[in-house]
Amino acid sequence: MVRICFPFLEQKSEAFGTVTRPFATVTMRSYAGKKFDILALVDSGADVSLFSPSVARILGFPIRRGNRKVFQGLGGRIAAYVHRVDLELGSVRLRARVAFPEVEVPNILGRLDVLKASSINFIDEKEVCFEFR
Repeated sequence: MVRICFPFLEQKSEAFGTVTRPFATVTMRSYAGKKFDILALVDSGADVSLFSPSVARILGFPIRRGNRKVFQGLGGRIAAYVHRVDLELGSVRLRARVAFPEVEVPNILGRLDVLKASSINFIDEKEVCFEFR
């Protein structure tokens, strides 16, 4: 079993002042082969991982070549294009479906292909740990 942990990060909240949130560092590779580390909120309520279009541009992904889907969340409905992407969490490599909308959004790690592949523990709002078998 492989265990990978990330510390919660402090962020400003309009409603609650400073809060801590579970973020993970996701390593993604561009079409040219260069690696990029990207922070993403670990969201057990999200069906799929969602990354901003600026991430797609940096990686060289043609957003509209993905499979167009409409997603519903707290912010309303959003259209995004689903791609299969190689990503790494620490030493673990995953091939996951990732949705890229055409508007800027927070980067989110969702259940499909990422969280579903591991057990996740949110520990005292101090760290989030993934356990891969």
